[in-house]
Amino acid sequence: MFEVIMGNLDHFRAQLITKCFEPHERKQIRWLSPGMQMQRERVMQALTKQHSLYDRMEACGTMDENHNNMRLCGVPLCPRCFMRRRGKETGLALKKTFVGIPNERLAFLTLLLPVQTDLDEVEPSQRKAKNRLRNIIAYQRDRDVRWNDVQFTGWWEMARLSASDFDEQGRNTRIALEALDFPVLVAKADTTVWRPHLHAIVGLGDVTCEEFAQALRGKGFNKPYQVDARPFHANRPVHANIKSVVRYALKFRIEHDTLTVDGIAYDKEADQRTGRDWWSDKDITAYAKWLMRGRSGFESLRVVIGPK
Repeated sequence: MFEVIMGNLDHFRAQLITKCFEPHERKQIRWLSPGMQMQRERVMQALTKQHSLYDRMEACGTMDENHNNMRLCGVPLCPRCFMRRRGKETGLALKKTFVGIPNERLAFLTLLLPVQTDLDEVEPSQRKAKNRLRNIIAYQRDRDVRWNDVQFTGWWEMARLSASDFDEQGRNTRIALEALDFPVLVAKADTTVWRPHLHAIVGLGDVTCEEFAQALRGKGFNKPYQVDARPFHANRPVHANIKSVVRYALKFRIEHDTLTVDGIAYDKEADQRTGRDWWSDKDITAYAKWLMRGRSGFESLRVVIGPK
């Protein structure tokens, strides 16, 4: 009963804010939902006050009285900042990139990359995958004009598990991990294995979802379960599908439990519980630092291939 009441209160609060404030005013609201505040506090706890990102996150959400602006830290693991980024990406997708494209010509792509025990090896792997995607689409366009309007916008995401967690995974996940170079021999059972992957909205142009997926599988992304391309849900408005995919791709989840939700219908945050199985301090800190390498932040996560 308590959870039902609190859920209704959260809904009422969200509706009240939406109805009473204009978009530019909502951007100035400093407070986070309880679940998002928990994530913010967990990240700061992991970083500790000695880390250079701690002060930035602590100041995030405070007001600069001289300019009447709210300070933002730009750290991707900061809920305030990644929710604002979601809004920006959703607006671009709805009003510019995919405007006027119906559900039947859109798809949701998830692309798995080889796993890594060293975060420094992830970026080269991402760069290689991005170049391969561009080459695949260019190759198809040279041979079939139907590919000229194919485009996508995607975002890199990261999951993790410990080396000792392998046997606890489901059958399909184990098959995929083995094919993606899951380490058989590691020095410690608690060694972190990073799982980089890409979520993307695909504008299919005049090709089918299956044709798009087969082109990727036939030109280098041929590991079991490495490519998952799904048509958008026909029974939902296209704008709802796009919003859900952006929200799912930019969720910045730092919890051990695996989400089993549909990325094309990810309408609510699934992390508002009080008991949450967070990543270790070491992994949160390493991931936060990696996300901010070279001051790249959110931009380094974005992958875009436009129409011809």
